[in-house]
Amino acid sequence: MDQPNQPLSGAEAIRLLKEDDAVFRAFDAYPWTKDNMFLSGLHAILGDPNAGTSLDSLRDMATHARIFYYAQRIGVTIDFARYQSWLEENHDHTIPDVLPDEYLLAAETRDKGKGPELSTPSLPWQDAAPKTALYVDRQAASASAAPGGGEPNYPMAFAEMLKLLQEGKPIPGIRQIPNTVIRDPSVKPVGSRPVPRKPWEKNDVASTQTIQPNTTLDTSFPTEDDETSAPPATMTS
Repeated sequence: MDQPNQPLSGAEAIRLLKEDDAVFRAFDAYPWTKDNMFLSGLHAILGDPNAGTSLDSLRDMATHARIFYYAQRIGVTIDFARYQSWLEENHDHTIPDVLPDEYLLAAETRDKGKGPELSTPSLPWQDAAPKTALYVDRQAASASAAPGGGEPNYPMAFAEMLKLLQEGKPIPGIRQIPNTVIRDPSVKPVGSRPVPRKPWEKNDVASTQTIQPNTTLDTSFPTEDDETSAPPATMTS
Protein backbone atom coordinates (compact mmCIF):
# COMPACT_ATOMS: atom_id res chain seq x y z
CA MET A 1 0.00 0.00 0.00
CA ASP A 2 1.49 3.29 -1.06
CA GLN A 3 2.11 5.88 1.65
CA PRO A 4 0.59 9.31 1.05
CA ASN A 5 3.05 12.07 0.07
CA GLN A 6 4.17 14.15 3.04
CA PRO A 7 3.45 17.86 2.64
CA LEU A 8 6.54 19.97 2.10
CA SER A 9 7.61 22.43 4.76
CA GLY A 10 7.75 26.13 4.05
CA ALA A 11 11.55 26.18 3.67
CA GLU A 12 11.53 23.18 1.34
CA ALA A 13 8.82 24.74 -0.82
CA ILE A 14 10.79 27.98 -1.06
CA ARG A 15 13.94 26.11 -2.09
CA LEU A 16 12.05 24.61 -5.03
CA LEU A 17 11.22 28.03 -6.51
CA LYS A 18 13.07 28.89 -9.73
CA GLU A 19 11.60 32.12 -11.09
CA ASP A 20 13.08 35.39 -9.77
CA ASP A 21 9.65 36.87 -9.19
CA ALA A 22 8.57 33.99 -6.95
CA VAL A 23 11.95 33.80 -5.19
CA PHE A 24 12.07 37.51 -4.38
CA ARG A 25 8.42 37.67 -3.25
CA ALA A 26 9.03 34.75 -0.91
CA PHE A 27 12.17 36.51 0.34
CA ASP A 28 10.24 39.66 1.27
CA ALA A 29 7.31 37.64 2.68
CA TYR A 30 9.50 36.17 5.41
CA PRO A 31 8.34 37.41 8.87
CA TRP A 32 11.39 39.58 9.47
CA THR A 33 9.93 41.78 12.23
CA LYS A 34 8.89 38.71 14.25
CA ASP A 35 12.28 36.97 14.15
CA ASN A 36 14.01 38.16 17.33
CA MET A 37 17.29 36.49 16.40
CA PHE A 38 17.44 38.44 13.15
CA LEU A 39 16.50 41.73 14.83
CA SER A 40 19.22 41.38 17.47
CA GLY A 41 21.81 40.71 14.77
CA LEU A 42 20.53 43.65 12.74
CA HIS A 43 21.08 46.01 15.70
CA ALA A 44 24.68 44.82 15.97
CA ILE A 45 25.27 45.40 12.26
CA LEU A 46 23.72 48.88 12.11
CA GLY A 47 25.63 50.13 15.17
CA ASP A 48 24.90 53.42 16.92
CA PRO A 49 21.72 55.16 15.66
CA ASN A 50 23.42 58.56 16.13
CA ALA A 51 26.50 57.64 14.10
CA GLY A 52 25.36 59.83 11.19
CA THR A 53 24.79 57.06 8.65
CA SER A 54 22.42 58.04 5.85
CA LEU A 55 19.04 56.39 5.48
CA ASP A 56 19.95 54.86 2.11
CA SER A 57 23.08 53.29 3.60
CA LEU A 58 21.06 51.91 6.51
CA ARG A 59 18.58 50.31 4.13
CA ASP A 60 21.35 48.72 2.06
CA MET A 61 22.94 47.35 5.23
CA ALA A 62 19.57 45.93 6.29
CA THR A 63 19.11 44.27 2.89
CA HIS A 64 22.54 42.63 3.07
CA ALA A 65 21.74 41.46 6.59
CA ARG A 66 18.49 39.91 5.35
CA ILE A 67 20.28 38.18 2.47
CA PHE A 68 22.88 36.68 4.82
CA TYR A 69 20.33 35.54 7.40
CA TYR A 70 17.98 34.14 4.73
CA ALA A 71 20.76 31.98 3.27
CA GLN A 72 21.57 30.59 6.72
CA ARG A 73 17.95 30.11 7.79
CA ILE A 74 16.20 28.96 4.59
CA GLY A 75 19.12 27.87 2.44
CA VAL A 76 18.35 30.17 -0.50
CA THR A 77 20.92 32.68 -1.72
CA ILE A 78 19.58 36.03 -2.97
CA ASP A 79 21.60 37.99 -5.50
CA PHE A 80 21.69 41.63 -4.33
CA ALA A 81 22.04 43.19 -7.82
CA ARG A 82 19.27 41.07 -9.33
CA TYR A 83 17.04 41.81 -6.35
CA GLN A 84 17.56 45.57 -6.75
CA SER A 85 16.79 45.35 -10.48
CA TRP A 86 13.63 43.40 -9.71
CA LEU A 87 12.51 46.09 -7.22
CA GLU A 88 12.99 48.80 -9.87
CA GLU A 89 10.78 46.85 -12.29
CA ASN A 90 8.07 46.20 -9.69
CA HIS A 91 7.24 49.62 -8.26
CA ASP A 92 3.99 48.39 -6.72
CA HIS A 93 5.83 45.87 -4.53
CA THR A 94 6.10 46.80 -0.85
CA ILE A 95 9.55 46.29 0.64
CA PRO A 96 9.50 45.02 4.23
CA ASP A 97 10.53 47.79 6.62
CA VAL A 98 12.91 46.08 9.03
CA LEU A 99 14.77 49.19 10.27
CA PRO A 100 14.09 49.82 13.97
CA ASP A 101 12.24 53.01 14.88
CA GLU A 102 15.24 54.67 16.56
CA TYR A 103 17.24 54.53 13.32
CA LEU A 104 14.39 55.99 11.27
CA LEU A 105 13.85 58.79 13.81
CA ALA A 106 17.55 59.68 13.94
CA ALA A 107 17.80 59.77 10.13
CA GLU A 108 14.71 61.96 9.78
CA THR A 109 16.00 64.38 12.43
CA ARG A 110 19.31 64.76 10.61
CA ASP A 111 17.57 65.35 7.27
CA LYS A 112 15.36 68.08 8.74
CA GLY A 113 18.25 69.86 10.39
CA LYS A 114 20.41 70.05 7.28
CA GLY A 115 18.23 72.32 5.15
CA PRO A 116 19.01 73.35 1.56
CA GLU A 117 22.66 73.73 0.67
CA LEU A 118 23.79 76.33 -1.85
CA SER A 119 26.47 74.93 -4.09
CA THR A 120 29.02 77.55 -5.12
CA PRO A 121 31.75 76.74 -7.64
CA SER A 122 35.23 76.67 -6.15
CA LEU A 123 38.22 78.34 -7.77
CA PRO A 124 41.20 76.26 -8.97
CA TRP A 125 43.52 77.71 -6.32
CA GLN A 126 40.99 76.78 -3.64
CA ASP A 127 40.92 73.17 -4.85
CA ALA A 128 44.73 73.04 -4.75
CA ALA A 129 44.96 74.56 -1.26
CA PRO A 130 45.92 72.22 1.61
CA LYS A 131 43.00 70.73 3.48
CA THR A 132 44.75 70.66 6.87
CA ALA A 133 44.23 73.28 9.55
CA LEU A 134 46.65 76.20 9.05
CA TYR A 135 46.95 77.21 12.69
CA VAL A 136 48.88 76.21 15.77
CA ASP A 137 47.09 75.22 18.94
CA ARG A 138 48.65 77.38 21.66
CA GLN A 139 47.50 75.10 24.43
CA ALA A 140 49.08 72.08 22.75
CA ALA A 141 52.27 74.05 22.12
CA SER A 142 52.50 75.21 25.73
CA ALA A 143 51.86 71.69 26.98
CA SER A 144 54.75 70.36 24.90
CA ALA A 145 57.19 72.98 26.29
CA ALA A 146 59.84 72.10 28.85
CA PRO A 147 58.43 71.86 32.38
CA GLY A 148 61.21 73.80 34.11
CA GLY A 149 61.86 77.56 33.77
CA GLY A 150 59.56 78.05 30.78
CA GLU A 151 62.43 77.36 28.37
CA PRO A 152 61.51 76.02 24.92
CA ASN A 153 62.18 72.35 24.38
CA TYR A 154 64.92 72.54 21.70
CA PRO A 155 66.34 69.44 20.06
CA MET A 156 69.50 68.12 21.70
CA ALA A 157 71.83 69.22 18.85
CA PHE A 158 70.42 72.75 18.86
CA ALA A 159 70.71 73.05 22.65
CA GLU A 160 74.36 71.99 22.53
CA MET A 161 75.08 74.58 19.81
CA LEU A 162 73.53 77.34 21.94
CA LYS A 163 75.68 76.31 24.87
CA LEU A 164 78.86 76.45 22.77
CA LEU A 165 77.95 79.91 21.47
CA GLN A 166 77.31 81.21 24.99
CA GLU A 167 80.68 79.85 26.19
CA GLY A 168 82.55 81.22 23.16
CA LYS A 169 83.73 77.79 22.03
CA PRO A 170 84.08 76.76 18.37
CA ILE A 171 81.18 74.83 16.89
CA PRO A 172 82.12 71.55 15.20
CA GLY A 173 81.51 71.51 11.49
CA ILE A 174 81.66 75.34 11.06
CA ARG A 175 84.82 76.71 9.41
CA GLN A 176 86.37 79.75 11.05
CA ILE A 177 86.86 82.70 8.65
CA PRO A 178 89.90 84.98 9.43
CA ASN A 179 89.46 88.74 9.74
CA THR A 180 92.27 89.53 7.22
CA VAL A 181 91.99 89.22 3.47
CA ILE A 182 94.17 86.47 2.01
CA ARG A 183 95.60 87.71 -1.29
CA ASP A 184 96.24 85.44 -4.23
CA PRO A 185 100.03 85.60 -5.03
CA SER A 186 99.31 85.12 -8.74
CA VAL A 187 97.38 88.43 -8.91
CA LYS A 188 99.54 91.58 -9.57
CA PRO A 189 98.53 95.25 -9.25
CA VAL A 190 99.96 95.98 -12.73
CA GLY A 191 98.78 94.04 -15.75
CA SER A 192 101.01 92.73 -18.52
CA ARG A 193 98.69 93.58 -21.40
CA PRO A 194 99.31 96.83 -23.39
CA VAL A 195 97.05 99.82 -22.90
CA PRO A 196 94.31 99.80 -25.56
CA ARG A 197 94.05 102.76 -27.92
CA LYS A 198 91.38 105.38 -27.58
CA PRO A 199 88.89 105.86 -30.44
CA TRP A 200 90.31 109.28 -31.31
CA GLU A 201 93.95 108.17 -31.43
CA LYS A 202 95.42 107.95 -34.93
CA ASN A 203 96.67 104.72 -36.29
CA ASP A 204 100.33 105.76 -36.49
CA VAL A 205 103.55 104.31 -35.28
CA ALA A 206 103.87 106.65 -32.33
CA SER A 207 100.49 105.69 -30.90
CA THR A 208 101.21 102.00 -31.24
CA GLN A 209 104.25 102.17 -29.02
CA THR A 210 103.78 100.43 -25.74
CA ILE A 211 103.84 102.77 -22.78
CA GLN A 212 106.40 101.64 -20.29
CA PRO A 213 105.19 101.77 -16.73
CA ASN A 214 106.94 103.86 -14.16
CA THR A 215 109.85 101.96 -12.64
CA THR A 216 108.95 103.29 -9.22
CA LEU A 217 105.54 101.63 -9.38
CA ASP A 218 105.30 98.55 -7.23
CA THR A 219 104.49 95.45 -9.19
CA SER A 220 103.18 93.51 -6.20
CA PHE A 221 100.96 94.08 -3.20
CA PRO A 222 102.58 94.91 0.13
CA THR A 223 102.78 92.12 2.65
CA GLU A 224 100.71 92.09 5.80
CA ASP A 225 103.81 92.81 7.93
CA ASP A 226 104.59 95.95 5.87
CA GLU A 227 101.02 97.20 6.31
CA THR A 228 101.14 96.85 10.09
CA SER A 229 104.66 98.38 10.50
CA ALA A 230 104.19 101.37 8.13
CA PRO A 231 103.78 104.74 10.01
CA PRO A 232 100.57 106.63 9.45
CA ALA A 233 100.65 109.45 6.88
CA THR A 234 100.84 113.03 8.25
CA MET A 235 99.67 116.27 6.71
CA THR A 236 102.39 119.00 6.14
CA SER A 237 101.64 122.64 5.64
